[in-house]
Amino acid sequence: MKALLAYDDPGNVIATLDHLIARDAAGTVTGLIDFGAHEDAGGEHTDIWTVEGAKGSKVWPEWLGARAHEFRVELEGAPGHKRIAALVHRQSGHRRERAAIEAAIAATPFVDGVRDIRHIVGGPHRPLTLDAKGRTMTRPKAVATPAHLPLVGRGP
Repeated sequence: MKALLAYDDPGNVIATLDHLIARDAAGTVTGLIDFGAHEDAGGEHTDIWTVEGAKGSKVWPEWLGARAHEFRVELEGAPGHKRIAALVHRQSGHRRERAAIEAAIAATPFVDGVRDIRHIVGGPHRPLTLDAKGRTMTRPKAVATPAHLPLVGRGP
């Protein structure tokens, strides 16, 4: 699964879409839309969403949340088959290269048949933590909630 970024004519990211739930005619949830598969099959993201002022929309393998708006896209590929090759931080110039991200994903070992790549790409509702220059920061370790605080309900 990948995030969807919309960009304007100069390439500035102007909108993000983390995920989209698919439903059947009765409104029953059937799954999540795979933005990457849609793009790989030659689909246009205007089939999925329309963003006012957007020149285009392409997938990106990382979830950056609102911080994505600090970047501009660099595209590669032939017309009709373009993809985002890099995100460039508009203030610092730091580059987030797709090739480096894909290499890091490929180097992640399989555990029980899947790769845990959340530390590399983040996720919907869990974007990567970035510093002021747009570089990935290590997420702080979770701290246990103090035991004296009352709970609304208990988890499993």
